[in-house]
Amino acid sequence: MLRLLRPKQWTKNLLLFAALVFAEELFHPAAFVTACLAFVAFCLASSSIYVVNDLVDVERDRLHPDKRQRPIASGAVSKGKAAALAALLSAGALGLAFWIGQGFGLAVVVYMVLSHFYSFAGKNVVILDALLIAIGFVLRAVAGAIAIDVPYSDWFVLCTLFVALFIALSKRKAELIAAREAAGSRPVLMKYSEGALTAFTGTSMAAAVISYSLYVQDILAASDGELRALILTVPFVIIAVFRYHLLVEKEGLGEKPEEILLSDGPLQLSMLGFVLVAIAAFYLGG
Repeated sequence: MLRLLRPKQWTKNLLLFAALVFAEELFHPAAFVTACLAFVAFCLASSSIYVVNDLVDVERDRLHPDKRQRPIASGAVSKGKAAALAALLSAGALGLAFWIGQGFGLAVVVYMVLSHFYSFAGKNVVILDALLIAIGFVLRAVAGAIAIDVPYSDWFVLCTLFVALFIALSKRKAELIAAREAAGSRPVLMKYSEGALTAFTGTSMAAAVISYSLYVQDILAASDGELRALILTVPFVIIAVFRYHLLVEKEGLGEKPEEILLSDGPLQLSMLGFVLVAIAAFYLGG
């Protein structure tokens, strides 16, 4: 049952804390507690979506060399128990979300609706499938700001969108390469080409770095240059994005982005450096 929740995927929901850091609310107890509760709500919501997705894909998963080991596909968890678990998780997520605030609750509703649309139909539409995944990340980022009632920049939204697109398209490319040797792969993969996905990932990677750089410039302009140390986070973003791309291209790890995050030391160090420099810039006087 625990594997069915995919706890490794909860790392994606850490994006909810971005607004907490960039709005200089990290050391405000009330805002921090609210952000933590928002994180829990999204973990419950995302796990409910993973369970539904596994129910929808159970027959195809049984043909896949790796996915056939998933709890429902392997028979370790029955469909009835999985459906009951999904309902319970959804109720818990929505109850907590609306307790945090109406705006945040609506953000979780939109996230769940779009995610279920992806599970039932969207993942079979070329390009739209990757865009829906990216929008899910944007909703996480925006929901984090809504939860603690702070404004967010358009550049922040665009940067999140392009980073998420880069990750999603990298995953599609890795899946397309693996699909040549595996049954039970996503039908949408056959609508892509390796060359197109190479171009898509390169474009989204460049857009992610550029939009983050412009986001930093936007913050510097608003602070009259007081947060100039924030510009030092840009090299860490470049290293992290390029390192991820290298791991996808050289090691073929793009199918499981959460495992890259949890296992690659250089990538973890670059992200840690980014967080430490950002905190120093905002809270120790840029």
